[in-house]
Amino acid sequence: MTAYPGFPTRTTLRELIPTGRLLPYELGEPTLTALYDSGPLTDPHGIRVQANMVTTIDGAVTGAHGSSREISSPADMRVFSVLRSLADAVVVGAGTARAEGYTRLTAKRAHLAQRRRRGQADVPALVLITASGRIDTDRLDAAGTSDVIVHTSCADEVALDRLRGYCGDGNVVAHADDVSPAAVLADLRARGMRRVLCEGGPAVLGAWIQAGAIDELCLTVSPLITGTGPGLLSGPTFDPPLRARPLSQLTDGSTAIHRLQLGSP
Repeated sequence: MTAYPGFPTRTTLRELIPTGRLLPYELGEPTLTALYDSGPLTDPHGIRVQANMVTTIDGAVTGAHGSSREISSPADMRVFSVLRSLADAVVVGAGTARAEGYTRLTAKRAHLAQRRRRGQADVPALVLITASGRIDTDRLDAAGTSDVIVHTSCADEVALDRLRGYCGDGNVVAHADDVSPAAVLADLRARGMRRVLCEGGPAVLGAWIQAGAIDELCLTVSPLITGTGPGLLSGPTFDPPLRARPLSQLTDGSTAIHRLQLGSP
């Protein structure tokens, strides 16, 4: 395994997350931020797409009640927060946003200074992908301040007008066919966004990996067996399998947190 300079091939979070207690932010998060921000922007136009998912050891991405929070951990949530702090935009399927109870994203005080130093907005934009044009506006407005950008293949003008009234005219992008990763990234690039975080769910992640749009998969494996679905990906089959190159591993003693570089299929 090749590590970036200054980081071992296996980094332990035992010092960052002792049993039952989180250390203060200033002792751990700068190290995590540097790790997940290391490496080049791999797109020719200077954009990086990281995906972040959590799974059980039997491959489920939700617990018995349909939420990824059921299988998460404090260590996973710290990496989750760091990855969002690096992003200009967080991309997620509208179905996953409904199931997980997404709201508009909220600026985090702990990360404001570093975002401003990089010239980023205080909070990432939330980008929803929906075929139906249906989003949960009441839930989205329950918290947060971020812009909501919708990419949809819905052709119903009434639904599109409703979306434009909620998001603003410029924040609704209608597609004649299925919403492709390339089209979403082209739109975000045109908005000046260079750091994109994909949070799934399985159908969106499968489509984005199949299209070669994911540079890095950040995958937490929780030491749980649930017997529930769905799995990490739905949709594509890779034959031969797509190979991933390990970049780093973190652990809190039980949870394994991987960062993997993906190539084009």
